[in-house]
Amino acid sequence: MATKKEEKKKVRLKDPSTQYGEGSFSLVGNQEKELPDNPSPELLARIRSGFIVEVK
Repeated sequence: MATKKEEKKKVRLKDPSTQYGEGSFSLVGNQEKELPDNPSPELLARIRSGFIVEVK
């Protein structure tokens, strides 16, 4: 049975006047990006705090 490839979550900054960068992952302005395969604890903390939000 074929399995569906899971779509990665896309995220963006809550406030487009800010920016976030860490290693090879960065967000600027209204940019949307897929989460990396293994997000760092710092990135996950930014998502939990609401600084970075999921695109719906």
